[in-house]
Amino acid sequence: MSTKPFKIALVAGEASSDMIGASLIQDLFAINPEIECIAVGGKHIKATAANIIRDNEVFSVMGLVEVLKDLPHLLQVKRQIVKTIIDFKPDVFIGVDSPDLNFSIAKSLKQHNIPVVHYVSPSVWAWRPKRVFKMQYFIDCLLTLFPFEVELYQPTSIAAKFVGHPLAQKIPLEVDKSKAKQAIGKAGKQVLALLPGSRNREIKTLVPIFASTIKQLNLGDDWVVMSCNVSQSKVDLVKSLADDQQLSIEWVDDASALLQAADFALLGSGTVALESMLCKTPMVVAYQISKLTWQLVKTFKLMQLPYYSLPNVLQQGFMVPEVMQNDLTVENLAAACNSVMQDPNAAELIHKFTILHKSLLPAQPQQAAKAVLAFMDKSC
Repeated sequence: MSTKPFKIALVAGEASSDMIGASLIQDLFAINPEIECIAVGGKHIKATAANIIRDNEVFSVMGLVEVLKDLPHLLQVKRQIVKTIIDFKPDVFIGVDSPDLNFSIAKSLKQHNIPVVHYVSPSVWAWRPKRVFKMQYFIDCLLTLFPFEVELYQPTSIAAKFVGHPLAQKIPLEVDKSKAKQAIGKAGKQVLALLPGSRNREIKTLVPIFASTIKQLNLGDDWVVMSCNVSQSKVDLVKSLADDQQLSIEWVDDASALLQAADFALLGSGTVALESMLCKTPMVVAYQISKLTWQLVKTFKLMQLPYYSLPNVLQQGFMVPEVMQNDLTVENLAAACNSVMQDPNAAELIHKFTILHKSLLPAQPQQAAKAVLAFMDKSC
């Protein structure tokens, strides 16, 4: 594998992709210290050797409808990022997740003959599966987090490779809950992790109903509600919404540390549900988008699966409860929480989590970085 000084541009548009992108950058530099890297990212990528060209906070919007009001500004930011990357003249562009953003950037860069690697397959198994045929015109190599995704790209020219999930490597197969509680100062306590997501609309939508639900659960004094988020502004927003419901929340800096300590998690949909599974923490997953966005999803049959949380996708069935859209009421959410928290077969659920965890481990360490460098050796 070559150790010549490759130039890499990387864009991670969300909090979850920031973690994945940071792990990749660290491994790339560990293998080849001669790399030069510019990146769009958050706090995790900022802690690497990459040169930050833009904070990814600007992209923290969600939904088909919600993004429209911010579209002119987002397009301007995207144009600035594209120009910076073109001027940098990278040997490869790596888009980490965030397909709406990174696919647009990739299309622009392909016009300048810049090779493109996309890291994290979009959810083509759940939404708009025919996208794979359009993707082959602007993506050369795809690194997947889940093993079943590789075969979805076999009918295309995209070189797809399963590289394992960074969180599966970071979190131990067997989690010592007692030790994890001690690490966050909650030895002897029952811990409920409240994690609504990092986007402002997710927080504003889910925290009030999460807080009301937890109040209805009537947890005893041995329970403590804890959370974390990606910035102080997000923490302050969650605090203010929880205070309105008279719910007291304590805070930690690391979601993984919290979920490893937690006995139960109440979550928004996304990578955090996968992280809860890897931390062997029973959960209920909730999600709600705007009525107009939901109507578009239903009208055009954009959803391919009856479930949407990653643990259930991996299991190919309803392993963890999902409370979605019109069903998302305090009563329904509380009933789902009680069913999980009082489940006599909890050990069987943890066993299923462990089996899925093993399936997400790569064949070798630093596999994503090695795949990128192998691709660059062939392309450069």
